[in-house]
Amino acid sequence: MASFLYWAFKDIDADALWAAMNEASILWLGIITLTTLITIALRAWRWIVLMRPFTTSVTVWDASLALAVCYGANFFLPRSGEALRVVSLKWRHSLSTGSTAATVVVERIIDLVWLIVLFAVAVVLLQGRIEAAFPKWEPFMGPFIVAALAACIGLLALLSVISIYRDRALDVVGRILRPLPAKLSKPIVDTLSTFSHGLEALHTPSAYLEILLISLLLNAGYILIIYESFVAFGFDITYNLGPLESLVVMAVSSIGMVVPVPGGTGTYHVMFSRALLLLFSVPLTAALACATAVHALANLLYVGLAVPALLLLRRQRDQHDQRGEKQEAHGGA
Repeated sequence: MASFLYWAFKDIDADALWAAMNEASILWLGIITLTTLITIALRAWRWIVLMRPFTTSVTVWDASLALAVCYGANFFLPRSGEALRVVSLKWRHSLSTGSTAATVVVERIIDLVWLIVLFAVAVVLLQGRIEAAFPKWEPFMGPFIVAALAACIGLLALLSVISIYRDRALDVVGRILRPLPAKLSKPIVDTLSTFSHGLEALHTPSAYLEILLISLLLNAGYILIIYESFVAFGFDITYNLGPLESLVVMAVSSIGMVVPVPGGTGTYHVMFSRALLLLFSVPLTAALACATAVHALANLLYVGLAVPALLLLRRQRDQHDQRGEKQEAHGGA
């Protein structure tokens, strides 16, 4: 993170950066915050669709709280939030961590598919500019996109096949692990069994259309956030940046969020600002001011939501445990 932050800001005058950030419209920064909240709800809705085959008790509110905890945790320790949101649903609804974790894996693969598709669209639409800005990398972009997309789709297909032929797959794993002691092999098979149970949405035809629709809305929301940031800083008028440019910057900057650094700090700034500078000739200071504002707004919102969400979920878990203890005591009596 420190290396990327240094790379992003090493040639930037702090006073000029602060002055550029002060030019942002407070109203539009508020609209960006509202749009970010909507994207959390959309992601929660999609997650519920993936969990539907094994639970119908999780609401959009429950999933949104878990996602808030996830995003807040990722700001401090990369990828820790994925585990914590699984645990938070176990606290709230006593769900199997294996099944819930499977839906998280599927969701992240879906995100990668969309990222690759959007990046491919950006490469096609701005082929000339990308070739001029990245002459050494441009010949490799096409093959890389095809290979990455094929890998993600292949992985989703493999997970779907494992879910469909669940019993056979578990039988094969059981045979492989047979030489091991039962104390070691049984927990592994049981974990894989619950994990495969969480993949059932992959072979539910009705879920595909719903996931596609939500994913379209979700990524449209992310693109809208970038466009709103352009309007907030006046880039839509000064540099004639519109929805197409927003799509490109969103796709490029999302690559920075894939890199395992806390909250994409540094990587997001580099990708966002360099895309604006190299592809659309936005001065680096102004581009970094915009990137910093968008990143700071999102992460302040995530952390601000994560703390009360975590406290609420822990309280609900404690209440659930207390009710269970009272029921056991009553049953014993």
